[in-house]
Amino acid sequence: MIEQFWLSRTEEAFCALFEVVYPRLRRYFLLRGMEIAEAEDLSQNVMIVIHRHAGDVRDELLFQGWIFKVAKNELARYWRQRQTRERIAGMEPLSDLLTATLVAETSEDGNNNFSEWLSHLDAPERELLILRFVEGLSYEELALALGIPVGTVKWRLFNVKKKLAPIINNSSTGRHRRVH
Repeated sequence: MIEQFWLSRTEEAFCALFEVVYPRLRRYFLLRGMEIAEAEDLSQNVMIVIHRHAGDVRDELLFQGWIFKVAKNELARYWRQRQTRERIAGMEPLSDLLTATLVAETSEDGNNNFSEWLSHLDAPERELLILRFVEGLSYEELALALGIPVGTVKWRLFNVKKKLAPIINNSSTGRHRRVH
């Protein structure tokens, strides 16, 4: 789909791209703690940016990374606006605790291990894991999306895997233990 859109840039190709990318964006926002309606709104906003600015991306191989960089920026903009509205309304700004809350999509059998594993990570680690293993971004795409060097991406993934290894091993044996 991405290649088809990249080559033709027609409305028809964009509609096909939308069918593939929109559900992934929606899942990305849900896994970042958004309500369903918020995730859908943010996903639509990202698709509008994609439609308007896809021509600015020079390398087709980095297009997917660019999409998630746009999504990350849209999420940051959303949280800034939300905190501003809450301050104006006299409410306390939201803490990182809310942004760390995960809305996990469970599998048909109710297995929610991935969500459990993510709960042991801080927000940047969760984002890295979601983009790599849920969205399937390459190291280069991750580097673009997160604004860090490829070597740093590899190092952070190594550390996250190392941190999760005892948790995953415990959950596979039926024991759950929180590791910091």
